[in-house]
Amino acid sequence: MIDDVTPQQKGNIVTKEQIKEAVAQMRSHCQLLEETSDYHGVSARGVLYELGYGADDADEVIRALADGGFAYCLDPMIEATHFDPNNARAVDGMVTDRPSADACYWGPDQLRSRLDAASIR
Repeated sequence: MIDDVTPQQKGNIVTKEQIKEAVAQMRSHCQLLEETSDYHGVSARGVLYELGYGADDADEVIRALADGGFAYCLDPMIEATHFDPNNARAVDGMVTDRPSADACYWGPDQLRSRLDAASIR
């Protein structure tokens, strides 16, 4: 973990192993929230910031999660395809766009489940 960083500082993650470690820390953080009375909505980016990762590091981890299959409402910087037949841009009911930041909040158990399902290559 990177100590004393703010979201504006330059990133330090350089290897897949470091990304895997960040994801493992995210899983543990979510599990702790599940087991305490502090159950509240969390985002992947927010958890990374709570763990002390900076914005560039969070971006790297989030890109790796998206590449590993967790793209839907992961983060506003990640486009995802979803069913929205009322959207004028939809093709066969499907549209690809970036979610709002509010749409990227999950219960800790839901986020942990999605982290478990993503494969970091």
